[in-house]
Amino acid sequence: MKVLLVNPPHSFSPENPLARAGLCLPPLGLLSIAAYLRREIPGTTIKVIDWPGAKMTSENFAREVSAFAPDAAGISVYTGTFTASVSAAAAIKKICPGCFVAAGGHHATARPGQCLEKGFDAVVLGEGEKTFCELVKRLAGGAPLQGLPGLMLEPGGPATRPEPLDMDLLPFPARDLLDLSVYRPALFGYRRLPVTSMVTSRGCPFSCGFCSKSVFGSVYRAQSPARVMAEIKELVENHGVKELSFQDDTFTADRERIMKLSALIKESGLDLTWSCMTRVDLADPELLAVMRGAGCFSIAFGIDGSSDGACGLMLKGFELARAKDAVAYARAAGIETRGYYIFGYPGETLPSMEASLARILEINTDHVFFAFAHPFFDTELYKEAKEKGLLEVTDEELLDSHDNSEPLIKVPGASREELVKFYKRAYLKYYLRPAPLLRRLVSPRGLADSFKALLYFVRWY
Repeated sequence: MKVLLVNPPHSFSPENPLARAGLCLPPLGLLSIAAYLRREIPGTTIKVIDWPGAKMTSENFAREVSAFAPDAAGISVYTGTFTASVSAAAAIKKICPGCFVAAGGHHATARPGQCLEKGFDAVVLGEGEKTFCELVKRLAGGAPLQGLPGLMLEPGGPATRPEPLDMDLLPFPARDLLDLSVYRPALFGYRRLPVTSMVTSRGCPFSCGFCSKSVFGSVYRAQSPARVMAEIKELVENHGVKELSFQDDTFTADRERIMKLSALIKESGLDLTWSCMTRVDLADPELLAVMRGAGCFSIAFGIDGSSDGACGLMLKGFELARAKDAVAYARAAGIETRGYYIFGYPGETLPSMEASLARILEINTDHVFFAFAHPFFDTELYKEAKEKGLLEVTDEELLDSHDNSEPLIKVPGASREELVKFYKRAYLKYYLRPAPLLRRLVSPRGLADSFKALLYFVRWY
């Protein structure tokens, strides 16, 4: 069998400050499926096409597909890339009529019937490794596909999600199938090259109203410190990696795991720096100090709501005081901080958002990323916005509304233009304060990088 895995094209809107910031991360989900296929079905020929990483055109894609001539294909489908994913599937079918094309990913799991109605042969629900591998086995052997856990074959048809996978039993992602040198976090989101990303856990036990958990669910599972360390060594030894961006949703969800992992990294003597993301109520002075000693230089906090009221609307489960404490703890440990915030949540107004910005300035992370509330289909946010008639776009338009820098939910008394102006003004007000400017000028990155950041920001603004 020849198997093709495709990450569809997607881009940022001009309003997004990341539009020209160089953000491009390898599709680790597809690379994990590729590695699983290699291990379970030796001899399978696998090709991964990462449209964004390769900066591919439709013509190049058609040539690649024609030359490879796949027997089976899996395409990631996200809310925001739906039309692009459907077009990729249609192109494959046109070039290779006998190819079996399956959809997977967040949107495919949330709205499987929609994918099947648009020409996909099947939808892989939830985690893709085991189900997609079994699908390929059955296709190769001519076995019936009905009854395969995690596979849906017709709209409204029977389908059961597979059992959550043991993270320690997964092979390392097949990063050799792509050119890692083209990938990196956004500008100023890393310090050294080569840099790459890792994911060491799946599932989240928290219940934030805006979060889509269609693929990995609510059961938190993590690789053991030893398993993580083995992958880190492989990246350093085989790919020359000097820095890691951990993309776990909540990296410190298991405190003792990170304490042990930090100890292993430090004991290894590897020349390694790294960054991660977590919640403010899962960070304490001792943990952060240990992480810093192991090479952690930056931590992103999903604060999201900048007031106790907003945190309550979003079902965050913590009070704003915890955010201030966590940022202070990280700064004391010598770790750079990033704050992620959401504006325009149901229940907010433009005056309340202005007040929120004042509190964001008080929290005072080194960097911020602002986003408008994005109503993914399988979230409480979508349900609430739909019920209250607050959606700015139809469900059909939402399929390709891929960017969280665009207001998709109505804010009473504020036009879309006013919201976009507030969004840009918020960045301007945050970054042009004297104290943060001085802190960046004397940072380890120095004057040259700060000047580069200023030029980038002015171009975007």
